[in-house]
Amino acid sequence: MSNRTNGAFLWAWAVLLGTVPMLFGDTAAGMRAFRQKDYPTAYLEWKAAANQGQAEAQYDLGMLYLKGLGVAGDAGEAFRWLRLAAEQGQADAQFQVGLMLEKGVGVRQDYAEAQLWFALAAERGDAEAEAGLGALYEQGHGVQKDLGRAVHWYKLAADQGLPEAQYHLGLLAERGRGVPRDLAQATQWYARAADQGHAPAQSRLGSCYAVGQGVDKDQVKAYFWLTLASKQHDKDAEKQRAELAPKLSPDEVTRTELSAAEWKPKPVQVYNPAAVH
Repeated sequence: MSNRTNGAFLWAWAVLLGTVPMLFGDTAAGMRAFRQKDYPTAYLEWKAAANQGQAEAQYDLGMLYLKGLGVAGDAGEAFRWLRLAAEQGQADAQFQVGLMLEKGVGVRQDYAEAQLWFALAAERGDAEAEAGLGALYEQGHGVQKDLGRAVHWYKLAADQGLPEAQYHLGLLAERGRGVPRDLAQATQWYARAADQGHAPAQSRLGSCYAVGQGVDKDQVKAYFWLTLASKQHDKDAEKQRAELAPKLSPDEVTRTELSAAEWKPKPVQVYNPAAVH
């Protein structure tokens, strides 16, 4: 038996006997550890799998570096792993790479490249990437400003249940930007986002009820939504709520605050084709 064959034979037996560590990471095992908040184990499993080129593990590992879980936070290292996953077509990673480029986190800010990664993820139906494209077109960052395109991308994301996109559609409809001004439509978008617990949308919806914009004037409902937004420390809502309280009876204030304390956001499942496991 040659030295090479003999070495391979002994290595195989050592693996079977458990006397050497396995080199092959297990992405699913990493997720189980992550869900149990055992981040160091998740890191080890995902690192081994990521080194083998597994896109899901590369994405997971990148997010650990980004959040500093199980490993020291390192935005640059996070971007490196996320980009590797993105280049393999992992939509979550494509969105995250675009977001980091947009914000300049772990990499030099580059709106134009961010748009390219958002577009790739959006092609696969990623709602957050669709909303990201909407924001770039609304602001004219990395692309020519185009409110019609902004509405298009926001609408795709909003129809999938993404509250941030619903809120922005409400703002555009309220102001007549990219679409004809439609106050009733605006409040409908605010309501959909507010029902999911989106604080700025709750604040805007409360404002609409307070003055009867797009809805019948109802100061009790206004106080309710402003209270919910205030609980999330929305400054505008806190100010409006304080101004509105004296206009209600003590009983109305008490009942509304009790209702707000018991309120739960609607669980809306946003479609994400590349959700982690």
